[in-house]
Amino acid sequence: MKQFFPQVNDLPIDNSLSGAEGYFRNSNTTGLIEKQLNANQFAVLLFVSGAPGTAYMLENGQSHPILLTEFSALHNEAKQMRAIQVPDVAGRLALLALESETKHTYLIAGSQAWGKQIDEWQQQRWNGLVEVTARKVHGFALFWQGEPQKLDTIFSTRQGFVSDFPEIDDDLVWDIVTYSLPVSAQAYQCAILRQGAMHWSHKILSRYQEMVGIKLLQMMNRELNRQIQPWRWNIELNESNMLDRHFFAHLTDAAHAYRALFMAMGAQMNIVIGNNLTQRLLNETFEQTHPDERAILQAQRLIPAAFSE
Repeated sequence: MKQFFPQVNDLPIDNSLSGAEGYFRNSNTTGLIEKQLNANQFAVLLFVSGAPGTAYMLENGQSHPILLTEFSALHNEAKQMRAIQVPDVAGRLALLALESETKHTYLIAGSQAWGKQIDEWQQQRWNGLVEVTARKVHGFALFWQGEPQKLDTIFSTRQGFVSDFPEIDDDLVWDIVTYSLPVSAQAYQCAILRQGAMHWSHKILSRYQEMVGIKLLQMMNRELNRQIQPWRWNIELNESNMLDRHFFAHLTDAAHAYRALFMAMGAQMNIVIGNNLTQRLLNETFEQTHPDERAILQAQRLIPAAFSE
Protein backbone atom coordinates (compact mmCIF):
# COMPACT_ATOMS: atom_id res chain seq x y z
CA MET A 1 0.00 0.00 0.00
CA LYS A 2 1.30 3.42 -0.98
CA GLN A 3 1.60 5.88 1.91
CA PHE A 4 3.32 9.19 2.41
CA PHE A 5 5.54 9.27 5.50
CA PRO A 6 4.26 5.93 6.89
CA GLN A 7 6.33 6.31 10.09
CA VAL A 8 4.05 9.19 11.16
CA ASN A 9 1.18 8.23 13.44
CA ASP A 10 -2.35 8.83 12.21
CA LEU A 11 -4.15 11.78 13.74
CA PRO A 12 -6.26 10.75 16.78
CA ILE A 13 -9.58 11.64 15.17
CA ASP A 14 -12.58 9.62 14.10
CA ASN A 15 -12.24 7.90 10.75
CA SER A 16 -14.25 10.48 8.84
CA LEU A 17 -13.40 12.97 6.14
CA SER A 18 -15.20 15.82 7.93
CA GLY A 19 -13.29 15.10 11.13
CA ALA A 20 -9.94 15.22 9.36
CA GLU A 21 -10.80 18.37 7.42
CA GLY A 22 -12.04 20.05 10.59
CA TYR A 23 -8.83 19.20 12.40
CA PHE A 24 -6.62 20.83 9.75
CA ARG A 25 -8.83 23.91 9.46
CA ASN A 26 -9.07 24.45 13.22
CA SER A 27 -5.35 23.92 13.84
CA ASN A 28 -4.26 25.87 10.74
CA THR A 29 -1.72 23.16 9.94
CA THR A 30 -0.37 21.33 6.90
CA GLY A 31 -1.25 17.70 6.37
CA LEU A 32 -2.50 14.95 4.09
CA ILE A 33 -5.62 12.84 3.89
CA GLU A 34 -5.06 9.53 2.11
CA LYS A 35 -7.64 7.08 0.78
CA GLN A 36 -6.62 3.60 -0.32
CA LEU A 37 -9.11 2.36 -2.94
CA ASN A 38 -7.38 -0.85 -4.02
CA ALA A 39 -3.88 -2.23 -4.50
CA ASN A 40 -3.21 0.09 -7.44
CA GLN A 41 -5.37 3.14 -6.65
CA PHE A 42 -4.70 5.71 -3.99
CA ALA A 43 -6.09 9.24 -3.54
CA VAL A 44 -4.55 12.05 -1.51
CA LEU A 45 -5.66 15.55 -0.54
CA LEU A 46 -3.18 18.13 0.70
CA PHE A 47 -4.05 20.75 3.30
CA VAL A 48 -1.87 23.86 3.31
CA SER A 49 -1.96 25.88 6.54
CA GLY A 50 -5.47 24.62 7.23
CA ALA A 51 -6.86 25.18 3.72
CA PRO A 52 -7.62 22.32 1.30
CA GLY A 53 -5.34 22.30 -1.73
CA THR A 54 -5.38 20.04 -4.76
CA ALA A 55 -6.42 16.38 -4.63
CA TYR A 56 -4.69 13.68 -6.67
CA MET A 57 -5.35 10.16 -7.80
CA LEU A 58 -2.37 7.79 -7.99
CA GLU A 59 -2.66 4.79 -10.25
CA ASN A 60 0.22 2.41 -10.88
CA GLY A 61 2.74 4.95 -9.68
CA GLN A 62 1.48 7.89 -11.75
CA SER A 63 -0.67 10.74 -10.45
CA HIS A 64 -3.19 13.18 -11.87
CA PRO A 65 -5.27 15.91 -10.21
CA ILE A 66 -8.92 15.36 -9.37
CA LEU A 67 -11.64 17.71 -8.15
CA LEU A 68 -12.22 18.09 -4.42
CA THR A 69 -15.77 16.88 -4.96
CA GLU A 70 -14.40 13.73 -6.59
CA PHE A 71 -12.11 13.15 -3.61
CA SER A 72 -15.03 13.54 -1.20
CA ALA A 73 -17.16 11.12 -3.22
CA LEU A 74 -14.50 8.42 -2.86
CA HIS A 75 -15.20 8.04 0.86
CA ASN A 76 -17.56 5.11 0.51
CA GLU A 77 -15.17 3.32 -1.87
CA ALA A 78 -12.10 3.74 0.34
CA LYS A 79 -10.88 0.59 2.05
CA GLN A 80 -8.74 2.67 4.37
CA MET A 81 -8.43 6.36 5.23
CA ARG A 82 -5.51 8.03 6.96
CA ALA A 83 -4.85 11.63 8.01
CA ILE A 84 -1.44 12.91 9.13
CA GLN A 85 0.01 16.27 10.10
CA VAL A 86 3.34 17.14 8.46
CA PRO A 87 5.79 20.05 8.40
CA ASP A 88 5.44 22.56 5.57
CA VAL A 89 8.58 21.22 3.88
CA ALA A 90 7.11 17.70 3.80
CA GLY A 91 3.87 19.04 2.34
CA ARG A 92 5.52 21.06 -0.41
CA LEU A 93 7.79 18.17 -1.45
CA ALA A 94 4.86 15.74 -1.47
CA LEU A 95 3.04 18.17 -3.76
CA LEU A 96 6.10 18.42 -6.00
CA ALA A 97 6.18 14.62 -6.28
CA LEU A 98 2.48 14.51 -7.12
CA GLU A 99 2.91 17.11 -9.86
CA SER A 100 6.05 15.49 -11.31
CA GLU A 101 6.62 12.44 -13.49
CA THR A 102 8.41 9.29 -12.43
CA LYS A 103 11.73 9.04 -14.26
CA HIS A 104 13.53 6.04 -12.76
CA THR A 105 12.93 3.46 -10.04
CA TYR A 106 15.71 1.31 -8.65
CA LEU A 107 17.24 -0.15 -5.49
CA ILE A 108 20.24 1.12 -3.56
CA ALA A 109 21.99 -1.37 -1.28
CA GLY A 110 24.47 0.03 1.21
CA SER A 111 26.16 3.34 1.89
CA GLN A 112 28.83 2.87 -0.78
CA ALA A 113 26.27 2.49 -3.57
CA TRP A 114 24.33 5.49 -2.26
CA GLY A 115 27.48 7.63 -2.18
CA LYS A 116 28.28 6.60 -5.74
CA GLN A 117 24.77 7.63 -6.85
CA ILE A 118 25.10 11.03 -5.15
CA ASP A 119 28.43 11.57 -6.93
CA GLU A 120 26.82 10.75 -10.26
CA TRP A 121 24.04 13.29 -9.74
CA GLN A 122 26.60 15.92 -8.73
CA GLN A 123 28.71 15.28 -11.83
CA GLN A 124 25.62 15.52 -14.03
CA ARG A 125 24.49 18.69 -12.23
CA TRP A 126 21.10 16.98 -12.19
CA ASN A 127 17.86 18.77 -11.34
CA GLY A 128 15.12 16.57 -9.95
CA LEU A 129 13.31 15.13 -6.96
CA VAL A 130 14.34 11.96 -5.15
CA GLU A 131 11.97 9.81 -3.09
CA VAL A 132 13.47 7.31 -0.65
CA THR A 133 11.44 4.48 0.84
CA ALA A 134 12.75 1.97 3.37
CA ARG A 135 11.40 0.08 6.35
CA LYS A 136 12.40 2.80 8.81
CA VAL A 137 12.37 5.91 6.64
CA HIS A 138 10.46 7.71 3.91
CA GLY A 139 10.98 11.12 2.40
CA PHE A 140 12.10 13.41 -0.36
CA ALA A 141 15.07 15.55 -1.39
CA LEU A 142 15.18 18.19 -4.10
CA PHE A 143 18.40 18.21 -6.11
CA TRP A 144 19.34 21.44 -7.87
CA GLN A 145 22.44 21.59 -10.04
CA GLY A 146 23.46 18.24 -8.62
CA GLU A 147 23.29 19.27 -4.98
CA PRO A 148 20.63 18.26 -2.42
CA GLN A 149 18.91 21.37 -1.11
CA LYS A 150 19.09 21.51 2.68
CA LEU A 151 15.72 23.26 3.11
CA ASP A 152 14.05 20.92 0.64
CA THR A 153 15.12 17.64 2.23
CA ILE A 154 12.90 15.85 4.74
CA PHE A 155 12.37 12.30 5.94
CA SER A 156 9.98 10.67 8.37
CA THR A 157 11.53 8.26 10.84
CA ARG A 158 10.22 6.51 13.93
CA GLN A 159 11.76 9.33 15.96
CA GLY A 160 10.03 12.04 13.92
CA PHE A 161 10.92 14.16 10.91
CA VAL A 162 14.57 14.89 10.10
CA SER A 163 16.03 17.31 7.57
CA ASP A 164 19.15 15.29 6.73
CA PHE A 165 19.62 12.07 4.82
CA PRO A 166 19.45 9.22 7.34
CA GLU A 167 22.40 6.87 7.44
CA ILE A 168 21.90 3.83 5.26
CA ASP A 169 22.88 0.55 6.88
CA ASP A 170 24.85 -1.77 4.65
CA ASP A 171 22.35 -4.56 5.31
CA LEU A 172 19.34 -2.47 4.23
CA VAL A 173 17.97 -1.64 0.79
CA TRP A 174 16.41 1.68 -0.18
CA ASP A 175 13.73 1.93 -2.86
CA ILE A 176 14.58 5.02 -4.91
CA VAL A 177 12.27 6.92 -7.23
CA THR A 178 13.52 9.91 -9.18
CA TYR A 179 11.11 12.45 -10.64
CA SER A 180 11.62 14.80 -13.57
CA LEU A 181 10.38 18.31 -12.87
CA PRO A 182 7.79 19.63 -15.36
CA VAL A 183 8.47 23.32 -15.92
CA SER A 184 4.77 24.17 -16.18
CA ALA A 185 3.85 22.65 -12.79
CA GLN A 186 2.93 25.11 -10.04
CA ALA A 187 4.98 23.22 -7.42
CA TYR A 188 8.06 23.28 -9.67
CA GLN A 189 7.73 27.02 -10.28
CA CYS A 190 7.35 27.62 -6.54
CA ALA A 191 10.44 25.49 -5.87
CA ILE A 192 12.63 27.28 -8.40
CA LEU A 193 11.36 30.70 -7.33
CA ARG A 194 12.21 29.73 -3.75
CA GLN A 195 15.72 28.67 -4.80
CA GLY A 196 16.16 31.94 -6.68
CA ALA A 197 14.94 34.08 -3.78
CA MET A 198 17.11 32.26 -1.23
CA HIS A 199 20.25 32.25 -3.39
CA TRP A 200 19.87 35.90 -4.43
CA SER A 201 19.21 37.02 -0.86
CA HIS A 202 22.29 35.08 0.31
CA LYS A 203 24.45 36.95 -2.21
CA ILE A 204 22.87 40.27 -1.15
CA LEU A 205 23.34 39.68 2.57
CA SER A 206 26.88 38.36 2.17
CA ARG A 207 27.90 41.40 0.13
CA TYR A 208 26.15 43.75 2.55
CA GLN A 209 28.03 42.18 5.46
CA GLU A 210 31.33 42.73 3.64
CA MET A 211 30.45 46.41 3.31
CA VAL A 212 29.05 47.22 6.76
CA GLY A 213 30.06 44.39 9.10
CA ILE A 214 28.23 41.66 10.98
CA LYS A 215 26.57 43.89 13.58
CA LEU A 216 24.70 46.06 11.07
CA LEU A 217 23.71 42.93 9.14
CA GLN A 218 22.29 41.43 12.34
CA MET A 219 20.38 44.64 13.03
CA MET A 220 18.80 44.47 9.58
CA ASN A 221 17.95 40.80 10.03
CA ARG A 222 16.21 41.48 13.34
CA GLU A 223 14.11 44.20 11.72
CA LEU A 224 13.19 41.98 8.77
CA ASN A 225 12.28 39.07 11.07
CA ARG A 226 10.08 41.45 13.09
CA GLN A 227 8.26 42.48 9.91
CA ILE A 228 7.76 38.83 8.90
CA GLN A 229 6.02 37.83 12.15
CA PRO A 230 2.54 39.30 11.46
CA TRP A 231 2.40 37.43 8.14
CA ARG A 232 3.12 34.10 9.81
CA TRP A 233 5.44 33.09 7.00
CA ASN A 234 7.78 30.29 8.03
CA ILE A 235 10.75 32.35 6.83
CA GLU A 236 13.71 33.53 8.86
CA LEU A 237 16.72 35.74 8.12
CA ASN A 238 19.77 34.26 9.83
CA GLU A 239 23.17 35.86 9.23
CA SER A 240 23.58 35.84 5.43
CA ASN A 241 20.83 33.29 4.77
CA MET A 242 17.11 33.46 4.12
CA LEU A 243 15.68 30.22 5.50
CA ASP A 244 12.37 29.55 3.78
CA ARG A 245 10.45 26.59 5.22
CA HIS A 246 7.01 27.91 4.27
CA PHE A 247 4.55 26.00 2.07
CA PHE A 248 3.21 28.47 -0.48
CA ALA A 249 0.51 26.65 -2.40
CA HIS A 250 0.44 29.28 -5.15
CA LEU A 251 3.22 31.03 -7.04
CA THR A 252 1.59 34.43 -6.55
CA ASP A 253 1.60 33.97 -2.76
CA ALA A 254 5.31 33.13 -2.77
CA ALA A 255 6.13 36.07 -5.05
CA HIS A 256 4.17 38.41 -2.76
CA ALA A 257 6.17 37.28 0.27
CA TYR A 258 9.54 37.58 -1.45
CA ARG A 259 8.63 40.97 -2.87
CA ALA A 260 7.81 42.26 0.60
CA LEU A 261 11.10 40.90 1.96
CA PHE A 262 13.26 42.32 -0.82
CA MET A 263 11.54 45.69 -0.57
CA ALA A 264 12.18 45.79 3.19
CA MET A 265 15.76 44.67 2.62
CA GLY A 266 16.32 47.41 0.03
CA ALA A 267 14.80 50.04 2.30
CA GLN A 268 17.05 49.05 5.22
CA MET A 269 20.17 49.08 3.06
CA ASN A 270 19.23 52.47 1.58
CA ILE A 271 19.28 53.95 5.06
CA VAL A 272 22.78 52.64 5.81
CA ILE A 273 24.69 52.72 2.50
CA GLY A 274 22.51 54.97 0.34
CA ASN A 275 20.52 54.37 -2.81
CA ASN A 276 23.42 54.27 -5.29
CA LEU A 277 25.36 51.57 -3.45
CA THR A 278 22.17 49.61 -2.75
CA GLN A 279 21.21 49.64 -6.43
CA ARG A 280 24.71 48.58 -7.45
CA LEU A 281 24.73 45.77 -4.87
CA LEU A 282 21.34 44.48 -6.03
CA ASN A 283 22.29 44.59 -9.72
CA GLU A 284 25.64 42.87 -9.27
CA THR A 285 24.29 40.07 -7.11
CA PHE A 286 21.25 39.54 -9.34
CA GLU A 287 23.51 38.88 -12.32
CA GLN A 288 25.33 36.22 -10.30
CA THR A 289 22.21 34.06 -9.85
CA HIS A 290 21.63 30.92 -11.91
CA PRO A 291 19.97 31.72 -15.29
CA ASP A 292 16.90 29.57 -14.54
CA GLU A 293 16.47 31.24 -11.15
CA ARG A 294 17.01 34.70 -12.63
CA ALA A 295 14.40 34.01 -15.32
CA ILE A 296 11.65 33.13 -12.85
CA LEU A 297 12.57 36.06 -10.58
CA GLN A 298 12.23 38.35 -13.59
CA ALA A 299 8.92 36.75 -14.58
CA GLN A 300 7.55 37.65 -11.13
CA ARG A 301 9.02 41.18 -11.30
CA LEU A 302 11.46 40.38 -8.51
CA ILE A 303 14.20 42.50 -10.01
CA PRO A 304 16.77 45.01 -8.63
CA ALA A 305 14.98 48.10 -9.93
CA ALA A 306 11.90 47.25 -7.84
CA PHE A 307 13.74 47.23 -4.50
CA SER A 308 15.63 50.49 -4.25
CA GLU A 309 14.52 54.10 -4.54
